[in-house]
Amino acid sequence: MSAPPTPLPPRESIRPFLFGWRTGTFRKGLWLASWVGWTAYFLLPLLSGWLLKLVFDALATDESITGLLVSIGVVEVVRWIVFAASIWVVVRWWVAGLTLMRTNMLHAQTVSGGPRAATLPSSPSEAISRFHQDTRDGVLWADSWLDGLAALSYAVGALIIMSTISRSAALVVLLPLAFVTLVTRYLTPRLYAARAADRKATSEVTNFLGETFAGLLAFRLAGREEAALTRLDQHMEVRRRTAVRDTVLQQTIDGISSSTTDVTIGLTLLALVPAVRSGDFTVGDLALFVAYAIELGTVPRFMARLISAREQAIVSYGRMGELVADGRIDDVFADCDVTIEPHDVMRVREPDPDRTALEHLRVQDLTAVYPSTAAGIRNISFEVPAGSFTVVTGGVGSGKSTLLRAIVGLEPSTGQIEWNDRPVADVGAWFVPPNAAHLPQIPRLFSESLAENIALGRDRSRLDAVLEQTTLKQDLDEMPDGTGTTVGSRGLRLSGGQAQRVATARSLLTQPELLVVDDLSSALDVATERDLWARLRDEGTSTVIAVSHRQFVIDQADQVITLEDGRIASITRRKPDQPAAMLAPDEQVH
Repeated sequence: MSAPPTPLPPRESIRPFLFGWRTGTFRKGLWLASWVGWTAYFLLPLLSGWLLKLVFDALATDESITGLLVSIGVVEVVRWIVFAASIWVVVRWWVAGLTLMRTNMLHAQTVSGGPRAATLPSSPSEAISRFHQDTRDGVLWADSWLDGLAALSYAVGALIIMSTISRSAALVVLLPLAFVTLVTRYLTPRLYAARAADRKATSEVTNFLGETFAGLLAFRLAGREEAALTRLDQHMEVRRRTAVRDTVLQQTIDGISSSTTDVTIGLTLLALVPAVRSGDFTVGDLALFVAYAIELGTVPRFMARLISAREQAIVSYGRMGELVADGRIDDVFADCDVTIEPHDVMRVREPDPDRTALEHLRVQDLTAVYPSTAAGIRNISFEVPAGSFTVVTGGVGSGKSTLLRAIVGLEPSTGQIEWNDRPVADVGAWFVPPNAAHLPQIPRLFSESLAENIALGRDRSRLDAVLEQTTLKQDLDEMPDGTGTTVGSRGLRLSGGQAQRVATARSLLTQPELLVVDDLSSALDVATERDLWARLRDEGTSTVIAVSHRQFVIDQADQVITLEDGRIASITRRKPDQPAAMLAPDEQVH
């Protein structure tokens, strides 16, 4: 059973301007260079428009215009050089902003314990869409500042110059901008709702596709491929409706804002009619107004983009906030080491905690309940002496796996866990190698070599020892490259038993003080499991807490904890002088 999802951050906790600023200033040099570059790119037409006015005024008096034309050409060349340089800089800044958010979200999902640790709110495929789409919208919001404010700077400069020639015509140019701003502001709440609904529908599709691909064999064996396709059609129909609404609203805003260029030119020419009739308006003035009006016509589009990008970013910020710890949406933008530029240094993995020898483990009133189903464990208390072997057993759904996951901090829980009579403040950060290792029921392997799957970047000095300990040595002869053999995606090139033993070797590599095992029998045959437990027992491996139903495992236990409906039904302990195979109850706890 998965952990309850991180709740969606409330809208009032999302501060788009602060988040956009932190994204932009993550790489201050690139951010500043982008500002300067795009502002220069937008402001240079002011100069070329003024030179164009001088050209037409010169033509009216038969003066030479060669120097002016050369100047216009130089300005345009400089403008496109600035454009190329700005693109080069802004792409680097884009990558930095994307990497910042993705690194922080990935860190929250992979860190063991601590205030920044988070749980996956949905399927891995949906998380990937958030890493891709929502980070892009977050950077797009900050990027819209560059264009929007640069375009606004151009508009202010153009209107000042135009007002020195005809104040009424300059004021007329503001009408399309005001109209587009009002329309965009009216549509943005609808755009926010449409974008939120579209992202939710997209999540349903990606979740279903991820589950379908993971369970294709089940559909094939059942001959029910059409059932999967029918369900996919239902999800896609909802996705189609939400996508159409989102796209129509966005295109409506873009269409209205883009159509203002012609409207701006037309209104400008109409406003200039009185001045032309009176003879106070030169051909050069007309050329300047037309040149400026063309550029001014694009300003509403950038303003509309600035407003709509904010609403889209709010949706994306909320979705990204689900991938970090509850109430810590600011962690998405926390400054951290990312590897982008040649001089960047890769983020260093946080070191394992110092080993603290286990003398005694005490669990008191441990409770971990899933809000959606009310299932879980309640008020679990027991003690584990160092070097002992504890077996947890019980019926299906009694809470065995939940208990083990809560002990090592993989499930949110209440209660207290003491290590050598000292309360553990952060269970997730403490119960990691070399203090503890958790062996899940379903092993998680990667498409890397067998050695890499065991070591996971750690020292390999004990690799041969754990291969021997887990009986994997005899399997290496059948592997083409020995420990360098790639195991395939999710370990598909290995048998279920081999995959389970690789995961076991991984957990034993650091010689943990406490080994927590969730049902080895799920993938091992009886003979292999018996051999594996015998080796672990003979070598005095750690203190062990294991889920098991097999009698020969229970017979070896120092104590057996039986769960029923999420509570302890009984605890049976072996007396010091009692042989392991003659376990009998000597204490019942209800």
